[in-house]
Amino acid sequence: MTVHVERLEHSHRLHDFSSGVKALDNWLKVHALENQRRDLSRTFVLVEDNSRNVLGYYSLTMGQVLPSNLPRAYGRGLPDIQIRMVLLGRLAISTPVQGNGHGRDLLADAILQGSMAGEHAAARFIAVDPIDERSRFFYEKFGFKAIGGDAGGRMYLRVKDVFAALESW
Repeated sequence: MTVHVERLEHSHRLHDFSSGVKALDNWLKVHALENQRRDLSRTFVLVEDNSRNVLGYYSLTMGQVLPSNLPRAYGRGLPDIQIRMVLLGRLAISTPVQGNGHGRDLLADAILQGSMAGEHAAARFIAVDPIDERSRFFYEKFGFKAIGGDAGGRMYLRVKDVFAALESW
């Protein structure tokens, strides 16, 4: 199966998408296109070549964080202002194709897109809010670091570390 990533459009078939996580499935079906229309996030979908069926997706948006809310090594020496970041808001793979490396491939694409946005809009981090422990473990494998004591569980990857993280995959 040959697949590629493209920006979400109205012509993509979302109705049958099921990742096994209802919140992720519903967000794609109900909110992704509207959020994109309103410039709240951008969603990218994994599709089979010559198909409009969505096999997976991720969404990106911009965010900010105070240095005091970062791991000490990440926030040391930064001014006491909101530091810009790219937030990987959602990432999910359809159940029938889970375990085939598509999650890794989508994450790599999301990180590359996020790092390009960070280069153009001066974002220092790519951040993610894992939905559960399984997701947390997935992101840890790819270089994202948690902040001790952060009740929300947000994880960060420095934009300057992106290429080193990708090379280690």
